Amino acid sequence: MKKGITVIFVVLVIVLGYIAVHAITAPVKLSAAQLGNQLIHSHKKGIDCFACHRIGKKGGTIGPDLSKEGLAKHSIKWLEVQIATPGKHFKSGSMVKINGKTYMAIMPDHKMLNKKELFELASYLDSLK
Repeated sequence: MKKGITVIFVVLVIVLGYIAVHAITAPVKLSAAQLGNQLIHSHKKGIDCFACHRIGKKGGTIGPDLSKEGLAKHSIKWLEVQIATPGKHFKSGSMVKINGKTYMAIMPDHKMLNKKELFELASYLDSLK
């Protein structure tokens, strides 16, 4: 009887250990917004949004504060175009009023980003509220 209980206990420990290890090592699938957050902080492909824009307490003030960009109600597509080719929305060098402040439209193109990266960045900006 003792031997049977010991065998059951050992098998149970092995099974639970296997489940625990695989649960811990299972890959976590990040949302597009989470991937965009990683991308914006990585400076991948030379992008540095924080050189001009502020998000929270980090970044510059040359461009609009993006801390609450999600409240602006821009579509993901609009944000993708604004990131990749901002001249399609605002003529370069023109004065643009955003949230009561006036800025000169000088944002550079970011055509080096692929469609997936643009979607992730736009999703991240859309999540900021």
